[in-house]
Amino acid sequence: MHCFRFTRPYSFGLFITRNSSLSQFVKQYDNCLASREQAEREFNAADFHTVIPCTTKSAIEAQFQRVYTHEKFREVQAQFRGKVNCITRSMHSTLGFTTYKVIEQVFNSTFNKFVVTYDVVSRDVKCDCLLFESRGILYRHSLSVLSFERVDNLALKYILERWSKNIKKMHTHIKSSQDEPLLEPRSKRFDELVFRSHNICEFASVSEELIGILHRAFDKVMVEMEEYQGISKGKNPPRVKIRGRPKNRLGSNLEKKISNAMKKKKKTAPTELNLLDSGSSIQSSSTLYNIPDMNYPREDCTSFSFY
Repeated sequence: MHCFRFTRPYSFGLFITRNSSLSQFVKQYDNCLASREQAEREFNAADFHTVIPCTTKSAIEAQFQRVYTHEKFREVQAQFRGKVNCITRSMHSTLGFTTYKVIEQVFNSTFNKFVVTYDVVSRDVKCDCLLFESRGILYRHSLSVLSFERVDNLALKYILERWSKNIKKMHTHIKSSQDEPLLEPRSKRFDELVFRSHNICEFASVSEELIGILHRAFDKVMVEMEEYQGISKGKNPPRVKIRGRPKNRLGSNLEKKISNAMKKKKKTAPTELNLLDSGSSIQSSSTLYNIPDMNYPREDCTSFSFY
């Protein structure tokens, strides 16, 4: 099932109705997924190539700006703007914990009161509204206390990874009819790895010893893959092939031997002609290679001369 970070703008109500048939539902369902995937790609491109300016001078807001997606960062900015309607008062402090009362003005004569606890050592903040635990972002009550304490660097526990624009979305490996052709080989490799890893994990889950062996193997393979990836990134760019006969091709060694033999023959030919002109005797081929002549006696044809 596909998982998207937004649902309201691309709900199924825009594609199907209660009177839609089954065939229409299947077709429109596919169209709805295509619209969502296209919008997801557009949102990702906007997150990496555009920046939403901060509404305040707070360093915490700039910290959210660098990490969060545009959609979630706009929700955080709404809380920073709502911080103006909050009045923060310190109630008591014991053992490094300070308790604050935050009064929020909702309407002209309507006020809501919240109790916020702040840890001076760890810089943890907790509000009794529990909106961070339920919705995943710090609300104006906690932000008001952090500003009162002059906190410039927010703890990483309050910056959730699920709202980060750098997070790897696992649903991209799920097959869909709207997938780009370039992603199909990667999806096939992913499916093959999942299938093989499932069998390995099922076999190793029998005992703790097998799990330990598997963990050590995973660590070793991970290090090896990281080293290979680092080496491949640092490689020199490949050479561009030029036209012409390749230097190393099939049969090149044989051609070299033949050319060397031809050169030797050319060198020996002039010396033989000089010997003929001087009237010296020339040995037969049988005596040059110490091979006896099978047709004539050896002593009769050892040498001859020209007149």
